[in-house]
Amino acid sequence: MSRMAELNDQENSISSRIGRKVLVEAPVQPNKRALGDRLNTLHLPKHEIAKKDVMAPPVGVALRQNVAVKKVLVVKKDNNKDNGRKPVRQESLLKQISQVPTKQKLDSTTSALATSKPPGVYDPDEGTKDDPQMVTEYIHDILTYLQRIEVKYPIREKFMENMKVNPKMRFTLVSWLVDAHRNFNLELDTLHLCVSILDRFLQANKSVDRSNLQLVGVAALLLSAKYEEIYMPSLSDFVYICDGAFTSQQIIQMELKIVKCLDFRMGWPLSIYFLRRYSKVGLVKSEQHSLAKYILELALLEYTLCHVRPSLQAAAACCLAIAVINESIDPMKAWSPTLIYYTKYKYADFKDIVSEFAQNIIKAKTCKYDMVRMKYSDAKYSKISLNCKLDGPLIRKLTTSPVLSKK
Repeated sequence: MSRMAELNDQENSISSRIGRKVLVEAPVQPNKRALGDRLNTLHLPKHEIAKKDVMAPPVGVALRQNVAVKKVLVVKKDNNKDNGRKPVRQESLLKQISQVPTKQKLDSTTSALATSKPPGVYDPDEGTKDDPQMVTEYIHDILTYLQRIEVKYPIREKFMENMKVNPKMRFTLVSWLVDAHRNFNLELDTLHLCVSILDRFLQANKSVDRSNLQLVGVAALLLSAKYEEIYMPSLSDFVYICDGAFTSQQIIQMELKIVKCLDFRMGWPLSIYFLRRYSKVGLVKSEQHSLAKYILELALLEYTLCHVRPSLQAAAACCLAIAVINESIDPMKAWSPTLIYYTKYKYADFKDIVSEFAQNIIKAKTCKYDMVRMKYSDAKYSKISLNCKLDGPLIRKLTTSPVLSKK
């Protein structure tokens, strides 16, 4: 009995020591996003950072099975190292890809795939196989899954027919969402997901009218921020950007309505996801990637492009951006064999979309709601919307093509 009492005391002491060391609270970073003078005085509520519980093996069971109990060492992380650091998107790593000269060992599966590649096709993942942020082991499966989803649950062409709102109203709303997104300083994925949620809800709900269209838009922005952001604006901020037209309760009720209508399918294939992969495959420059993002954001405004698959939009944007910056007169030459191999798209598959994107670039210069063009005139995006190459011979050639004259 005395031996068992000793063992019980040992178990309790180990458990108490583990509990004291694990419960280390990480510092909460203040939110610095603002929208006008009023948002400068608002502070987001503190969010507790979830931590995985460190579970030690049941000591009592181990003792009963005559298994030696090893000491559990819990090492505290230095919280000061990662203070204020946000998750890194793949696009921010594009500049580093070509600077990794280390040789990687291919496994048997990768070697088999490499031998089946046609001539002139290189492996874009050769230098990043040890980088966990690039998920090279799963990237092919991820893209295949996303392409399957975009075909299974498409946005229908002309889905706004017989509705109380029209494409012009949608254009105005999305332009306003771009401005709100920019002022909140949210992730680019948040904007793309917001427009995706908006279109899917409008497609499934014909009762939306002029009076509550903006309410649907702000609720979609709130949902996408919850899905993508770490530190998101408060509900009162969303009420403020609507100029008090809707109460917080109305926004929450519309949010619930959207979630039920979409059957909780928040995540969705977005063109920006595919663009990051295609930019890596094509070894694009930073300026070319910024132009491709600008083209895709202009496409968010266009009702006529809603039904086009995101992967096709990304391919067309990537191809046009490469050709424009390289001052090529033939965009087909910008679509390399490696891009064809990894995207599974030939230039003929998105030739018409390239022409429409070129038309959008021209139209943005005279558009009344030029929020996207203003956004990409910032130095953060290389002032790409002001680039003189957007007036070059390739854009003029594409905007006067027979394909557009037929439409």
